[in-house]
Parts: sequence; structure tokens; C-alpha cells
Amino acid sequence: MRPVIVALLAIPLAGCFQSSTVIHVKADGSGTIEQRTLLTETAMDQLRTLAILGGGNPDAADPTSEAQAKAMAASIGQGVTYVSSTPVKIDKLQGRETIYAFADVTQLRISEQPNIPGNIPLPAAAGGNTPPISFALDRKPDGNVVLKLLVPRPSIFPTGPDGQAIAPSLDQITMVKQLLAGAKLSVIVDPDGRLVQTSSPFVDGNRVTLLDVDIDKAAADPDLAAKLQSARNPETAKTVVNSIPGIKITLDPEITIEFAPK
Repeated sequence: MRPVIVALLAIPLAGCFQSSTVIHVKADGSGTIEQRTLLTETAMDQLRTLAILGGGNPDAADPTSEAQAKAMAASIGQGVTYVSSTPVKIDKLQGRETIYAFADVTQLRISEQPNIPGNIPLPAAAGGNTPPISFALDRKPDGNVVLKLLVPRPSIFPTGPDGQAIAPSLDQITMVKQLLAGAKLSVIVDPDGRLVQTSSPFVDGNRVTLLDVDIDKAAADPDLAAKLQSARNPETAKTVVNSIPGIKITLDPEITIEFAPK
């Protein structure tokens, strides 16, 4: 019964967090990652309870501790190292902002669907088994650098054998709304130089947004289910998803970012 109880208690925890990732990339492929994770105090208490029920140490259950931040470096990619971190407290949220360094952006594996705090994976039906983003880097004859991001299609929008998009079911939509209520997620790329062009439609100055999701804002759309279930091909899916308030997601399988190095 213990695993069942732990799983049930984890459900309300899912939406009690915010996660933001900013990837700074230099022309030589090196760079840094700014990762911020915030949780509510209620979520922190629940994590300790889950640790006790799971037979673990409640004092080691804090996913925003420095020890956890250091341990996460290996999961981001080969050659990623921990640089520094600082505790952060905003209103009722507490957490940590961490800086990592990497020597080769092509070794990074960045997930658009981070685990629920406490390393609890999202169910597959909610997009939890989507592979991470990978990267490639090319230099043009004029000296500009082209960063390519290979973005797997979110598993909540799978592609059928005929190449057409399969719209999420009503059960899937309901699961995500309930499981991630209150969650905010973002992944941004900030090239070190002047942004020349990008295939992503979401640009703010020099920054290119890959993912920016406010679950509560999206769930407030009364037509959410009808919109998502109308996505029957890749182009329709892009139009539909980005018509939903609180959601910015690039569904293209490859995103390019060209920049002129400093």
C-alpha cells in the first residue's frame, strides 16, 4: 500500500511549483544555464511527508537544496558543472536559483517537461515521457553562428502512422489541468551576440522562448478542450495551441537561432 499512498499524495503536489530555465550560448558552443525552481511551503511539507512514507530521510527531501542543485548537473548533460546557487523566496514561494556551466551545447539535454519536485515523473498521458531537446551548432562563412534545437513532439500531441497529429483526449486534458494546476514553466535561449533571425515566433529582444506555460491561465479558457481536440494535423496543432492564453510552445521539430557573435 505504501507506493499507492505516496502516488496519491504526490498528485496535489504537482502544481505547487514554478520552473524557469535560461540557456546562454556563446559562439564556441560553451555557455551557462540559469535554473530557478520555486515551491510553496505546503509543497515542501508534503515532500517531507512523502519521504517519510517512502522510507527516506525527510531532511534530504528538499529539491531546492544546494546538494540537489549540485546533483542535477549530471542530468542536464555531459560535461555540465555546478557553478553556484542562492536561495530565493518570493511571497509564499521558496526555492533556489542555480547557475551551471557547459563546454559544449551539443551535449545538453534539456527537458520541456521537468519532473514534479521530488523527482516524481509526470504520467506518460500528461506528456511526461517526451524526450529532451538536443542541440547542434554550425558556423556560417560570414561568421554568424546557427544554433539548431531538435525538439521532440510533446507526447500529449503524438503523430500517427499517417503523419497526422493525434489530438489529446478529454481525459488527458483533464489530467493535465488537475495535475499541474498552478504550475508555471519556461525555457528560454539567450545567444551571446546579436540575434539575426530565428524560426521561433516567440522573441523578446535577444531572447528566444521555446516554452512558456501558465497552466492556470490556460485552464481558464472555456474553449480549451474543444481547441485542443480540433488539432488534427501539425499546422492546425500549432495554430490551436498558440491561440490558448498562457501558452507559448513551438511545435516545429527543429528551431534555428542565428546570431552574430560579440
